[in-house]
Amino acid sequence: MKQIILGSVFVFYPLIVFFGLQWVEPAYIALALVCLAGLRFYYSKTTTNIPFIKVAGINIIILLMLSFFSNSSFLLKLYPVVMSLSFLSIFLYSIIKPPAVITLIAGTRGKLTVNSVEYTKKVTKVWCVFFLANALISLVTVFLSDEIWALYNGLISYVLMGVLFLGEWIVRKRFKANDQSDYIT
Repeated sequence: MKQIILGSVFVFYPLIVFFGLQWVEPAYIALALVCLAGLRFYYSKTTTNIPFIKVAGINIIILLMLSFFSNSSFLLKLYPVVMSLSFLSIFLYSIIKPPAVITLIAGTRGKLTVNSVEYTKKVTKVWCVFFLANALISLVTVFLSDEIWALYNGLISYVLMGVLFLGEWIVRKRFKANDQSDYIT
């Protein structure tokens, strides 16, 4: 339950920052979020064996601490950029040094076929493109109005992520139905 509550804080991060900046200094928002990020990091029980997954949390804590000490709303608004770049680096690393992240995740749900391992590598690459594009768009929104920043990072990016999840799920169903390769033991 703690994980769900703490996780939802960071899903709603753009809205928290957007509305928070209207009433308090950026340093106070950053301090509250550092504490929440620290709690989330402390209570996290990563169920996957994804290498360096905690790097994203560490990067966020560093960014929030910098925002706290500088009282910077600019740094607070870089959160989506840092998250996307963190996940991009983790996913890219997994392509260079397999198994790929999506392969690891898929492997927790059962045995994989030879073709499914190749498929999951491709899906990992697609997510890399998404993370790069999302980081670039998020960076551009930092320099636009707070409303545009909150709209993109608090809604549009999540809708795009959902579309990617749904699209991949549809493709995966078709792929699995046609996959005749052997299972990896």
